[in-house]
Amino acid sequence: MHVAAYIAELGKIIAAPSVKLQLAAIRVLFDWLVIGQVVPQNPASSVKGPKHIVKKGKTPVSSADEAREVLDTIDVSFTIGLRDRALIGIMVYTFARVGAVVRMRVEDVYVQGRRTWVRLHEKGGKRHEMPCHHNLDEYLHAYIEGAGIKADSKGYLFRTARGRTNQLSDRPMYQVDVYRMPRMPGCARKLAVTASARPG
Repeated sequence: MHVAAYIAELGKIIAAPSVKLQLAAIRVLFDWLVIGQVVPQNPASSVKGPKHIVKKGKTPVSSADEAREVLDTIDVSFTIGLRDRALIGIMVYTFARVGAVVRMRVEDVYVQGRRTWVRLHEKGGKRHEMPCHHNLDEYLHAYIEGAGIKADSKGYLFRTARGRTNQLSDRPMYQVDVYRMPRMPGCARKLAVTASARPG
Protein backbone atom coordinates (compact mmCIF):
# COMPACT_ATOMS: atom_id res chain seq x y z
CA MET A 1 0.00 0.00 0.00
CA HIS A 2 2.81 2.40 0.86
CA VAL A 3 4.71 1.64 -2.33
CA ALA A 4 1.56 2.13 -4.43
CA ALA A 5 0.85 5.45 -2.70
CA TYR A 6 4.43 6.60 -3.28
CA ILE A 7 4.26 5.71 -7.00
CA ALA A 8 0.90 7.51 -7.34
CA GLU A 9 2.32 10.69 -5.77
CA LEU A 10 5.48 10.41 -7.84
CA GLY A 11 3.37 10.38 -11.00
CA LYS A 12 2.18 13.90 -10.20
CA ILE A 13 5.64 15.44 -10.38
CA ILE A 14 7.66 13.40 -12.90
CA ALA A 15 6.98 11.73 -16.26
CA ALA A 16 5.67 8.17 -16.58
CA PRO A 17 8.97 6.67 -17.87
CA SER A 18 10.78 8.10 -14.82
CA VAL A 19 8.12 6.70 -12.49
CA LYS A 20 8.51 3.25 -14.07
CA LEU A 21 12.26 3.49 -13.59
CA GLN A 22 11.83 4.37 -9.90
CA LEU A 23 9.42 1.47 -9.39
CA ALA A 24 11.86 -0.94 -11.05
CA ALA A 25 14.61 0.24 -8.70
CA ILE A 26 12.37 -0.33 -5.66
CA ARG A 27 11.51 -3.83 -6.86
CA VAL A 28 15.18 -4.71 -7.32
CA LEU A 29 15.99 -3.36 -3.86
CA PHE A 30 13.32 -5.45 -2.18
CA ASP A 31 14.26 -8.53 -4.21
CA TRP A 32 17.76 -8.17 -2.78
CA LEU A 33 16.35 -7.77 0.74
CA VAL A 34 14.18 -10.89 0.30
CA ILE A 35 17.18 -12.92 -0.87
CA GLY A 36 19.12 -11.70 2.15
CA GLN A 37 16.18 -12.69 4.41
CA VAL A 38 15.84 -9.13 5.68
CA VAL A 39 12.15 -8.98 4.68
CA PRO A 40 9.80 -11.92 4.05
CA GLN A 41 8.38 -10.71 0.71
CA ASN A 42 8.65 -8.01 -1.92
CA PRO A 43 5.93 -5.39 -1.28
CA ALA A 44 6.53 -3.77 -4.67
CA SER A 45 6.02 -6.89 -6.80
CA SER A 46 2.26 -6.39 -7.13
CA VAL A 47 2.36 -2.62 -7.64
CA LYS A 48 1.61 -1.55 -11.21
CA GLY A 49 3.41 1.38 -12.75
CA PRO A 50 1.82 3.98 -15.07
CA LYS A 51 1.14 3.03 -18.68
CA HIS A 52 3.54 4.50 -21.20
CA ILE A 53 3.23 3.64 -24.88
CA VAL A 54 5.66 5.02 -27.46
CA LYS A 55 4.38 4.99 -31.04
CA LYS A 56 7.05 7.18 -32.59
CA GLY A 57 10.74 7.13 -31.72
CA LYS A 58 12.69 10.28 -30.92
CA THR A 59 15.96 9.14 -32.48
CA PRO A 60 17.03 11.58 -35.23
CA VAL A 61 17.53 9.94 -38.61
CA SER A 62 19.37 11.57 -41.49
CA SER A 63 17.71 11.75 -44.89
CA ALA A 64 19.42 10.28 -47.96
CA ASP A 65 20.45 13.76 -49.12
CA GLU A 66 21.92 14.65 -45.70
CA ALA A 67 23.86 11.39 -45.56
CA ARG A 68 25.21 11.97 -49.07
CA GLU A 69 26.21 15.54 -48.15
CA VAL A 70 28.10 14.27 -45.10
CA LEU A 71 29.93 11.56 -47.04
CA ASP A 72 30.83 13.94 -49.86
CA THR A 73 32.39 16.49 -47.49
CA ILE A 74 34.96 14.03 -46.12
CA ASP A 75 38.46 14.62 -47.45
CA VAL A 76 39.57 11.18 -48.64
CA SER A 77 43.03 12.27 -49.77
CA PHE A 78 44.26 11.10 -46.35
CA THR A 79 43.97 7.73 -44.60
CA ILE A 80 41.93 9.27 -41.78
CA GLY A 81 39.38 10.53 -44.30
CA LEU A 82 39.13 7.09 -45.91
CA ARG A 83 38.56 5.61 -42.45
CA ASP A 84 35.89 8.15 -41.53
CA ARG A 85 34.02 7.69 -44.81
CA ALA A 86 34.06 3.89 -44.45
CA LEU A 87 32.90 4.06 -40.82
CA ILE A 88 30.04 6.46 -41.52
CA GLY A 89 29.20 4.52 -44.67
CA ILE A 90 28.65 1.35 -42.65
CA MET A 91 26.28 3.11 -40.27
CA VAL A 92 24.39 4.78 -43.11
CA TYR A 93 23.98 1.68 -45.28
CA THR A 94 23.50 -0.97 -42.58
CA PHE A 95 21.88 1.05 -39.73
CA ALA A 96 24.42 -0.58 -37.41
CA ARG A 97 24.98 0.68 -33.87
CA VAL A 98 28.13 2.66 -33.20
CA GLY A 99 29.20 0.05 -30.63
CA ALA A 100 28.94 -2.77 -33.16
CA VAL A 101 30.87 -0.89 -35.83
CA VAL A 102 33.87 0.03 -33.67
CA ARG A 103 34.21 -3.63 -32.60
CA MET A 104 34.61 -4.86 -36.17
CA ARG A 105 37.80 -6.65 -37.21
CA VAL A 106 39.39 -6.53 -40.65
CA GLU A 107 38.18 -10.10 -41.29
CA ASP A 108 34.60 -8.91 -40.78
CA VAL A 109 34.77 -7.43 -44.27
CA TYR A 110 34.93 -10.36 -46.69
CA VAL A 111 34.02 -11.36 -50.22
CA GLN A 112 31.40 -14.04 -50.80
CA GLY A 113 29.99 -14.88 -54.20
CA ARG A 114 31.79 -11.94 -55.86
CA ARG A 115 30.17 -9.54 -53.44
CA THR A 116 31.53 -7.85 -50.34
CA TRP A 117 29.80 -8.68 -47.04
CA VAL A 118 30.13 -7.22 -43.56
CA ARG A 119 29.80 -9.03 -40.25
CA LEU A 120 28.52 -7.11 -37.23
CA HIS A 121 28.85 -8.35 -33.66
CA GLU A 122 25.76 -7.17 -31.82
CA LYS A 123 24.70 -7.42 -28.19
CA GLY A 124 24.24 -10.84 -26.65
CA GLY A 125 26.79 -12.46 -28.95
CA LYS A 126 24.54 -12.12 -31.99
CA ARG A 127 26.15 -11.82 -35.41
CA HIS A 128 24.58 -10.02 -38.35
CA GLU A 129 26.00 -10.64 -41.80
CA MET A 130 24.80 -8.67 -44.80
CA PRO A 131 25.90 -7.82 -48.35
CA CYS A 132 27.29 -4.32 -48.97
CA HIS A 133 25.75 -1.60 -51.07
CA HIS A 134 28.06 -0.86 -54.01
CA ASN A 135 29.02 2.52 -52.50
CA LEU A 136 29.88 0.92 -49.17
CA ASP A 137 31.88 -1.74 -51.02
CA GLU A 138 33.96 1.02 -52.61
CA TYR A 139 34.42 2.89 -49.31
CA LEU A 140 35.57 -0.17 -47.38
CA HIS A 141 38.04 -1.47 -49.95
CA ALA A 142 39.49 2.00 -50.54
CA TYR A 143 40.05 2.36 -46.80
CA ILE A 144 41.51 -1.11 -46.23
CA GLU A 145 43.89 -0.76 -49.17
CA GLY A 146 44.80 2.83 -48.31
CA ALA A 147 45.48 2.02 -44.66
CA GLY A 148 47.49 -1.09 -45.53
CA ILE A 149 45.65 -3.26 -42.99
CA LYS A 150 44.40 -6.03 -45.29
CA ALA A 151 46.94 -8.56 -44.03
CA ASP A 152 46.05 -7.89 -40.37
CA SER A 153 42.81 -9.87 -40.49
CA LYS A 154 42.51 -10.17 -36.70
CA GLY A 155 43.20 -6.49 -36.10
CA TYR A 156 40.52 -3.88 -35.52
CA LEU A 157 39.01 -2.42 -38.66
CA PHE A 158 38.61 1.14 -37.39
CA ARG A 159 41.67 2.38 -35.54
CA THR A 160 42.73 5.57 -33.84
CA ALA A 161 45.34 7.90 -35.34
CA ARG A 162 48.79 8.37 -33.87
CA GLY A 163 48.57 11.89 -32.47
CA ARG A 164 48.10 14.44 -35.23
CA THR A 165 49.73 12.26 -37.85
CA ASN A 166 47.96 10.55 -40.72
CA GLN A 167 49.15 7.15 -39.47
CA LEU A 168 46.81 4.68 -37.82
CA SER A 169 47.68 2.89 -34.59
CA ASP A 170 46.76 -0.68 -33.62
CA ARG A 171 44.25 0.55 -31.04
CA PRO A 172 40.52 0.45 -31.81
CA MET A 173 38.29 3.47 -31.94
CA TYR A 174 35.67 3.85 -29.22
CA GLN A 175 32.21 5.35 -29.34
CA VAL A 176 33.50 8.62 -27.91
CA ASP A 177 35.98 8.85 -30.81
CA VAL A 178 33.12 8.55 -33.30
CA TYR A 179 31.10 11.23 -31.52
CA ARG A 180 34.17 13.46 -31.68
CA MET A 181 34.49 13.08 -35.45
CA PRO A 182 32.31 16.12 -36.38
CA ARG A 183 35.01 18.35 -34.88
CA MET A 184 37.73 16.71 -36.96
CA PRO A 185 38.93 18.39 -40.21
CA GLY A 186 37.22 17.20 -43.38
CA CYS A 187 34.04 15.99 -41.71
CA ALA A 188 30.73 17.87 -41.57
CA ARG A 189 29.07 18.69 -38.27
CA LYS A 190 25.92 16.93 -39.45
CA LEU A 191 27.84 13.71 -38.92
CA ALA A 192 26.79 13.84 -35.26
CA VAL A 193 23.21 13.02 -36.20
CA THR A 194 24.19 10.06 -38.35
CA ALA A 195 26.75 8.72 -35.87
CA SER A 196 24.28 8.80 -32.98
CA ALA A 197 21.26 7.59 -34.96
CA ARG A 198 21.31 4.30 -33.07
CA PRO A 199 22.91 4.69 -29.57
CA GLY A 200 25.59 2.01 -28.69
